Formats: sequence, C-alpha cells, structure tokens
Amino acid sequence: MLLTAALHVVSHGIAVSYCLMTLHQPHRSLMLAAYGCGMASGLVGLWAAQKVSTKASGYRISFTILLITLVVATLGAYWDGGAASPAAVGFVTTAVFVASHTPRLPLMTGLAALTVGTYLAVAATGRPAPPGHVFLYVAAMVVLISVCSAQARILARQRSQLRSLAELDPLTGALNRRGLAEFTKHLFRSGCRPGPSLLCLDLDDFKLVNDRLGHAAGDRLLQRTVAATREVLRAGDAIARVGGDEFVVVLVDADDVTARTVLTRIDAAVRPDARVSIGSATAPQDGNTLETLMQVADQRLYRMKLEHRPAAGPPPQDCPDLLPSRPDALGVRAAGQRPGWSPG
Repeated sequence: MLLTAALHVVSHGIAVSYCLMTLHQPHRSLMLAAYGCGMASGLVGLWAAQKVSTKASGYRISFTILLITLVVATLGAYWDGGAASPAAVGFVTTAVFVASHTPRLPLMTGLAALTVGTYLAVAATGRPAPPGHVFLYVAAMVVLISVCSAQARILARQRSQLRSLAELDPLTGALNRRGLAEFTKHLFRSGCRPGPSLLCLDLDDFKLVNDRLGHAAGDRLLQRTVAATREVLRAGDAIARVGGDEFVVVLVDADDVTARTVLTRIDAAVRPDARVSIGSATAPQDGNTLETLMQVADQRLYRMKLEHRPAAGPPPQDCPDLLPSRPDALGVRAAGQRPGWSPG
C-alpha cells in the first residue's frame, strides 16, 4: 500500500511539472487542479498505510486511489488535446499499475479493460488523433498489461512458496514458530478483548512411539494429530508445531469457556490415535502477549502430563503406529512451570 500511494504521488507530481512547463497551453488551471487532487489522494494513501492493519482495508484504499487516478488521467488527457496528447501517457502508467498490483486476475482484467475503454472514450470524444496512433497506444497497453500481469503472478507464486517454506512445518503443514509469531502479531495490537486463547498440546509418551515403532510411525502420528485438530478448529484459528511433539493452537476471539470447549473437542478428536495433555490460557486474564500466554498454558499442560504419567503404558502390539487410547478425563489446572522451558 505504501508503494501504491508513493507511485501515485510521483506520477501526479510529474504531471504537475508538465503543466507548469506548458502554462501557455489551454486548460492548464483545470489540469493543475485535477493532478493536485491526484497527488493529494496519494498523500492520504501514505498516511492511511500507517494506520490500516488488514489487507482488506489496504485493498479498498488502493482501489479508491486507483479510480481517482483513472478519472484524473481521463480529464487531463481530454483537456490536453485528446488521445494523442502527452498527458495520455497517464493511461499507460495506470495500466501498468493495474497489471502489477491487482491481486485477483478477474479484477485485474476488469480494471485493465476499464482503463483501455476510458482511453478509447477520450479518443472518440476529444481532438482527432493521427491515423494509427490510437491503435498503437491500445496495442502497447495490452502488451504491457499482459507482460506485467504474468510477471507479477510469477513473483506472487514465488513469494507464496518462500513464505510457506519459511512459516510452515514441512512434515505436518502446521505453522512453525516463525509462522506462529507472524499469525499472532496483530492479535494483541488493539488491546485484549476476550481472547485470543492459546492451547498448548503435548503427546504423552511420544518418545516410546519413535523408540519402539520407528520414526516413520511417529511422523504419521504427528500428521494425524494436526489433521484431527484442524477438523475441530474454525477457519480463522491456527495450529503450530513448536517442538518435536509440541503444538500450539491459537483461538482468535475466544474466551476461556470457548477455549475449554475446544480443548475437550481436540482431546476427543485425537484420542483414537494418541493420548494428549493440553493446557489453556486466555487473554487478558492470563496475559497480554503471546509469550505470556504460552508460558501459562505450558504450566497447566505440564501439570496434566504429571497426572497422566502413572497411567501411561506402552503402545499396543496390534496397532504399531498409534499410542494407546485412555478413557481418563482431561482437565486443566495451574502448576509450576516445566523445567527448562523457554518461550519463543
């Protein structure tokens, strides 16, 4: 969004300079006013980019600035003499911007068609252009739109792949520690409403699975744990793998009652494959940062793991890739911090 606003300020600033260099031409006061409005919209965008916190808001503001720019380019070209005027280059820069910065292909196609159609409207209503000029202008815009759009989408795919490699656990597809930090960085900015809530999960006796059945069985168990947990979560929630068999579930806008309900559902979903200890923490009563909530939830998890330990047993011989299921009820109570644990 910062880039969008900065490009609009620069492009309209160049247009203002062009008007000042050609003050003897007609309609320069009108053009200066129009390009000044374009610069102002870009400056407002620069200010707004420091305030918005969601992609949706950023896209709406960028879309508004783009429409303002297209209107200004249309008026400037019309007042400057029509489709053949130097000011018509504003359509080309707008087309390049649309192709490079519009995330969705259908929307990009619609905006590109609007840009080219507006130029053709200026060509039809303004001063007649030399033969072939309009054709070459439109052809150039179409080529630029095609090339810039293809390049932008290649770069977007590459960024998405790099982001996945950097933020996802390759074995389970859950977030890793970096992905967890990125996912939660906006949740505490505006103060803590009820939630978010965190659940810390730890598979009981996971080491026995690796030692007795092999690491392949352990890997399958981790994958099935993540898959079963995701079936319980809402679309806006997330699960992260932060250790060998340690997971963190982030429940957005969930109070402690909701957290305990989800905790019970996760236990029921995972129980056919493994026994799990779970601790929960909810903002603001348990903390106002990710690190604090993780520490509190981990303390409660460790208490449950101590309670489960005497009843734990070896994996069953007839089901070599699972931990034994236990009918014991799962609770969450405060306890001392796990020795050697460090947040983040």
